[in-house]
Amino acid sequence: MKVLLFGGSGWLGHHIALNLAAKNYDLTIVTRGQKKTFMQEIANLHLITADKTDEAAMKDLFETSYTHVIDTVPSEKSIRLIHQYATHLQHYIHCSSTGGYAPLPFIPCNETALYNGYAADWNVKRDVDNLVMKLFHEKGFPATVIRPCYITGIGKFPIDNLGDRRPEFIADIIAEKPLDLPNDGKALLQPIHAVDLANSFYLSLVHPDTSIGQIYNICLSHAFTLNDYLALTASVFNKKPVINYMNVDDILKKYGGSVGEVDLRFLAEHMCFSIDKAIRELEYNPSHTPEDAVIETALWAAENTGCKY
Repeated sequence: MKVLLFGGSGWLGHHIALNLAAKNYDLTIVTRGQKKTFMQEIANLHLITADKTDEAAMKDLFETSYTHVIDTVPSEKSIRLIHQYATHLQHYIHCSSTGGYAPLPFIPCNETALYNGYAADWNVKRDVDNLVMKLFHEKGFPATVIRPCYITGIGKFPIDNLGDRRPEFIADIIAEKPLDLPNDGKALLQPIHAVDLANSFYLSLVHPDTSIGQIYNICLSHAFTLNDYLALTASVFNKKPVINYMNVDDILKKYGGSVGEVDLRFLAEHMCFSIDKAIRELEYNPSHTPEDAVIETALWAAENTGCKY
């Protein structure tokens, strides 16, 4: 098995790289050389600099007989080039998102729900997911799609009360600053830890008979409300959140364009998913609880923004 990993220098990508390297896979990482944050973590691995949307580069790249391809940020163009030039391909896996299910037709939502896209970013994910599934059904393209929920873990700031990842969010909680929260704070949020998400790609690789041609929602065991999420985050610092409930439109008026409308409206949607399919077909068994993931992320954010508590 010769594995080619696109985006291996990114947050999720470097976790996948470390997971596979620890298992002694024949791994090559492809990066454009633009993201440097996690380069030190993967410096001892085999790296190639190339642009996956450049046809000549992809043609040259696949002169090597890579059998397995993972892409953390796929595009329609890169998928078509992989389909065209990866002549030894046995399995292709890419990362999508559960966000495109919103608004959820039922809770917990599973992979049978329609994936319509929620806004521009999720529309792109819908299109690339549809493309690989179309290629699978019509051309036998051996694809698997991984759809994670809210990603947590060391290296990324936690989601804040307005749907962004403000570095100041933890400082605001520690200072007991009032936090505007959409509606009644009862929207559901379900995390995934980056390490468990990375492992789901490995599990897909080792279960090709079940995973090829399939889509998997990858989350931790359960969701909690935004109220409970803020309470848990604040409890890490022996605080209680000070919450000011407002409807979405009023929050948008208050902040006058400094808050992303799509992010805020999305935060107010339920995010709650079944992982039964991944457990059954991939033997997926996350190593973190949702509470562990939130606590670890909050502590990392505090340390990396100089918060004293």
